[in-house]
Amino acid sequence: MTRRILYLYLTKHSGHYAAAVAIDEAVRRLDGHVESMLLDSFSHANPVLSKVTLRAYLAALKAAPEIWEWMYDNPEFKERTARIREALNRGNSRKLQSILRSFNPDIVVCTQAFACGVLASWKRATANRHPALVGVLTDFVAHRYWAHEQVDLYIAPNEITKETLVVQGVVPARVKVHGIPVNDCYRAPGRKEAVYQSLGLKSGLPLILVMGGSLGLGPMKSVIRKLDKLPQPFYIVAITGKNEELKERLDRRGAKLRHPTKIFGFVGNVHELMDAAEVVVTKPGGITTAECLVKQLPMIIINPIPGQEAKNTEFLLSQGVAVQAEDANDVMLFVDEFLRNPGKLRLMRDAARALGRPHAADDAARDVLNLLLSRPAPVYAGAAS
Repeated sequence: MTRRILYLYLTKHSGHYAAAVAIDEAVRRLDGHVESMLLDSFSHANPVLSKVTLRAYLAALKAAPEIWEWMYDNPEFKERTARIREALNRGNSRKLQSILRSFNPDIVVCTQAFACGVLASWKRATANRHPALVGVLTDFVAHRYWAHEQVDLYIAPNEITKETLVVQGVVPARVKVHGIPVNDCYRAPGRKEAVYQSLGLKSGLPLILVMGGSLGLGPMKSVIRKLDKLPQPFYIVAITGKNEELKERLDRRGAKLRHPTKIFGFVGNVHELMDAAEVVVTKPGGITTAECLVKQLPMIIINPIPGQEAKNTEFLLSQGVAVQAEDANDVMLFVDEFLRNPGKLRLMRDAARALGRPHAADDAARDVLNLLLSRPAPVYAGAAS
């Protein structure tokens, strides 16, 4: 009998989506008979609210980031909003029931806390044990909105996160520490010379990679302008993600720069560009930084979003794999220091090698399959009351 896995993420081309794809591909490598479906849970359940929420989130980060920082992982805020969140979860779970009924998954794997909360709320309301529920954390630190009694398995990035979940009431045996799942291509051996050739660059000069996540956030324009003031010869490669306006601005400026500069939008070969880079200037999203660790790539972190990215930054700094720049001028100073003292980059690479989890997706997939095989086929119990 065919067994089915439903993956729920939030926003296509996000880190949550990348983690879902990584685990799905790993499952398929281990067991080709499993059927799967990947679904943007928020857009499916409430497409209009999804777009409004994203715009409001970005506006809040720009206008009043301290508000988001206060809301994030705040026990008082969580308690005061419990009824509202439960009502929202119930409403969204009703809209996901058609998928549960038609696809009839044995397991639902959630790579984002919102989706996990929706399914946990539905299981609580229906007293349904099926499907099994798996939560995959894609940041290095767990916040309070992940912990639910109805989750059968957690995939955690490290022992610290496991301890946090346990303190929040999760049964220790349900938490497996495997790291943050990244695509299999990131553990492939690097081909630096081939990447240089594909970019039309001559070998021998260092390459500085500048990234702003899938939305092209952060002061990328200012960073490139500052980097161009440095006297050392090097290449700059910038990835603007889905921010087409930023790409157009950088394209116009690129021809005026002294340092050879390549500007890309959303690309599918970030792993190859990481192979070629000496250091990356990036926002500290969980997936992006996990990919950097697997590639043993030192990081200069800039403009972390209050909440999850700020917590990621604290963790990465404590492990010696990154430095934090307060602004574009700081980025310039760090790059100047690293180019003058490459021994510091070697130490950061060594730390990244020790911290990276190149097999996290495979390890997570094995536990998902073990959970799948340990449970009887689901019997859908109907709608929530």
